[in-house]
Amino acid sequence: MEQASQSTAPNYPLLELGPRTIPMPEYVSSQAQQFIAMPRLNLLPSSYPPLHDKAAWRKNIAEVNAAMKTMEDLILPLCPVTVNRTQMNGARAIEVTPSTIAPRHQHRVLMNIHGGAFIYGEGMVVEAAVTAHFGQIKVVAVDYRVPPDHCFPANLEDTTAVYRALIERYRPQDIAIFGTSAGGTYTATTVLKLRELGLPLPAAAGILTPGCDLSGNMGDTMFTNEGIDSVISGTPRDGGGPLMLFVGNHDPKEPLISPLYADFKGFCPSYFLTGTRDLLLSSTVLLHRAVHRAGVKTELHVFEAMSHAFNIMAQLPEAREANLDMVRFFDECMDAAAT
Repeated sequence: MEQASQSTAPNYPLLELGPRTIPMPEYVSSQAQQFIAMPRLNLLPSSYPPLHDKAAWRKNIAEVNAAMKTMEDLILPLCPVTVNRTQMNGARAIEVTPSTIAPRHQHRVLMNIHGGAFIYGEGMVVEAAVTAHFGQIKVVAVDYRVPPDHCFPANLEDTTAVYRALIERYRPQDIAIFGTSAGGTYTATTVLKLRELGLPLPAAAGILTPGCDLSGNMGDTMFTNEGIDSVISGTPRDGGGPLMLFVGNHDPKEPLISPLYADFKGFCPSYFLTGTRDLLLSSTVLLHRAVHRAGVKTELHVFEAMSHAFNIMAQLPEAREANLDMVRFFDECMDAAAT
């Protein structure tokens, strides 16, 4: 059911704050303090090409993917896994297997939908590897097609294709789907699409620091956490940006694009994750409330002083804790679905 995402009253006064001094947070790990003390990652550019210039977008995407690959190369050695690139029902998939699979996970699998501002991250496995390693469970990552050549709904075609392949090998109650950032958005919309198609839903979903509304500003913390998040800054709107490139000619309020506008009745149990410095903290809260209001089993976990997508940073004890906790939730939901 559609909700208003932004105030329609243009005359409310704006809150203007002067410079602020924010001390190093005390109640986090020393590794997290070191990460916070580093310069912001700034993986995304400060401006974007015009929407019609596909060649410029391909160049932009290649440059950002190269920067993301550098970060992935630093994290993957911390997570020993084997990687097998394959195809499932015509869609690209990456099987990520940890060095140890827990006994209770021998017949279970997770499906991962990677993040990357809706257009980046093609072919990367870092998120799947971190969860596979900490959770001791096999993960199948969907290497979905991306703009500028493949806009919405290509992502859903690929995620549903891989899920169809998985339910031929595993019972739906032994599957959970998760994703971070844009992947969190896609996790929500994929489950909505599976419901629309009448397919059996997975036992659970992990919706991690998602974007909830591609038509609006996605909430208060897009402003209050600007400059505080160590990973991302406010989404530039030059030329429409990645969000509009992904949306194309579709209505950005379509529920399969912006899940905040969806009816979540009958949705699967869902685990939400964010941090107090996450630019998308409000977005995560908004989407969690929408799912929770529909009577769905949910958990919302907010980590002190953590930035966007911190769960991927395998060097942080907080990332380990978050991944273990998410897999704990999945196990509980799988156990319940099997009875």
